[in-house]
Amino acid sequence: MPPVIHEQKVDWLMCHKCGSLQTVIPVSADFELHCGQCGHKLHVGHGAWLDPASALALTGLILFFIANAFPFLYLKIAGFSQGASILTGVVALYEHKAYLLATTVFVTIFAFPLFEILVLLYLLIPYRLNRRLPGQITLFRWLVRAQPWSMMEIFLLAVLVTSVKLGDMARVIPGVAMYAFFALVAIISASYWLVDKRNLWSWLHFNNCFTQVDDEPIYDCHICEAMIGESIINQSGHCPRCNARVHKRIPNSLQKTTALIIAAIILYIPANIFPIMTFHTFTGTREDTIFSGVVELIAHGMWAVAVVVFLASIVVPIAKLVILSYLVISVRKKSTSALHHRALLYRITDWVGRWSMIDVYVVTLLTALVQFGILGRVEPGGALIAFAAVVVLTMFAAHSFDSRLIWDAQKGPSSSNMSLLNKTQD
Repeated sequence: MPPVIHEQKVDWLMCHKCGSLQTVIPVSADFELHCGQCGHKLHVGHGAWLDPASALALTGLILFFIANAFPFLYLKIAGFSQGASILTGVVALYEHKAYLLATTVFVTIFAFPLFEILVLLYLLIPYRLNRRLPGQITLFRWLVRAQPWSMMEIFLLAVLVTSVKLGDMARVIPGVAMYAFFALVAIISASYWLVDKRNLWSWLHFNNCFTQVDDEPIYDCHICEAMIGESIINQSGHCPRCNARVHKRIPNSLQKTTALIIAAIILYIPANIFPIMTFHTFTGTREDTIFSGVVELIAHGMWAVAVVVFLASIVVPIAKLVILSYLVISVRKKSTSALHHRALLYRITDWVGRWSMIDVYVVTLLTALVQFGILGRVEPGGALIAFAAVVVLTMFAAHSFDSRLIWDAQKGPSSSNMSLLNKTQD
């Protein structure tokens, strides 16, 4: 007979960035809760959140279909006109046989955002009616996993950069879909931010602590934030609440992160040496690398746009590789210095890396819009695939790095946090 799992509802929160377990004191519903050890934000209260979040998600669904059903931008040059929808760039990439790149763009600006909206509605409306539906826990789990890969706000910034780049050569006219997309980005971001995820998980499964032995070390589920005893992790490796995989520490975290860093460094070289796009006109052909694109923007006096592209496409990837390498080395050396500094560096790195996709989206839009035959056309370069791979690999590297390893050098991963918490309460 399998061992009995003890379930209970406790007023504890565990920081999945440092592994520190702490009690939650009664506070206003509008307060934020931060980890007492590393400062990571554990919970954000939003007061009466359900109705506003539901209304925003429903509005977002309507705006999503408007944004994809109508032309996004029009480009007019020498009597010719070219329109593009959000997915026109994806189609153009497929026509240029950039299948992997086209799939990446499609998933990040269409599939995942639509999934995010539909799942929010599938969770929030039944919650409003207090009716649980099949698969809600599974869908919520996948929503948490997929959310970092929904990149509408980055695509929006790419649209602004593209409009500025094309402003000197043609007339750029925003379509109905662009205004809908602007509103969509703001509304969906606000909707997801408003959702009280801790409260929603409690509605789906009330208990949040699962143990088999008294005072055993417990670890958190990164998806639903449930606390799970070491014995359960050793036996099943799954969260009893949401069924996500749970580990005391990410297996082979440093090895995985190191391998991904090395792969990203190797690909970063061709990503910057070879052209990221090729511009054909009746006067000749011009090939642009990432850096030459920045130089061109500066030459045309577009300093603000040049700074954005330079930071997102050159500074951020290099900084991310350097910081991740520094974190891996410091953990391998079991360094106990600058723990808060390293924890902050990791949080910044984990958040900022996705913004490097801006160059990928800019080239996608240019490929869709600038198709005027001998007057001008843009084709994606080979470096674009390498650069997109660098962005994806560094995101995976950040996700595979277990930031709790930073703190293990100080306290050790096997200390009984349950016993420590009980002693603190006593």
